[in-house]
Amino acid sequence: MATVDFLRKLTQATPASCDQEHIPLVVHFSSQTPDRSDALSGVGPSPLPALIESALMIQRSGARGLVIPCNTAHAWYDDVASAIHIPVLHIVDAAVEQLPPALRGQPVGLLATSGTLNSGIYAARHPEIHWVLPSAHVVDLFVMPAIRCVKSDDMTRASQLLDAAVYSLVEQGARAIVLGCTELPLARSDRNLRVPLIDATDALAHMAVRWALSGLPPASEHMKGL
Repeated sequence: MATVDFLRKLTQATPASCDQEHIPLVVHFSSQTPDRSDALSGVGPSPLPALIESALMIQRSGARGLVIPCNTAHAWYDDVASAIHIPVLHIVDAAVEQLPPALRGQPVGLLATSGTLNSGIYAARHPEIHWVLPSAHVVDLFVMPAIRCVKSDDMTRASQLLDAAVYSLVEQGARAIVLGCTELPLARSDRNLRVPLIDATDALAHMAVRWALSGLPPASEHMKGL
């Protein structure tokens, strides 16, 4: 669902007036990749071999850039990027770019998997941001169940859980919140809009479009592919 959501947002972000002006894509669904959060918690196998295999497959297909619509997988970003010779866009950079300028110096909440939070990839990539993180209780009671509900297509329950998680970070002083798991934007509803919510999936889609079209005419000829 997260990858399908990313593809929809990528298509909507592309300034195309006909089929031929859209960005050529190679999409590799690798649902058998070991769970990233389990690996980071030390209770599951590493996904790195599967991630590298997927990246190499996409590179061999002729793609000239790579995006990974999974926040937690970016804990292995350096290893994946060093295994291939095409650029890999970073979802954390994309999400931070979307922060409203007026809120850059304000506390920013982060809702993500336990693996993403424990890996610290957001704070490590952008230490200048004052990150507000959910407690382990909020992650276990609301965030991870919301993600599981999205995966099982129970969107009503997912939205209720996400709303509770958003409220907890607002109570901690967050002035904006990054939805740092690509399942969470699918649970977004009007109830969640207590503060600006930054959709990391949408941010990555817009970054990918800008990269693919950079320095190129709007027509499809010579377009870079993802």
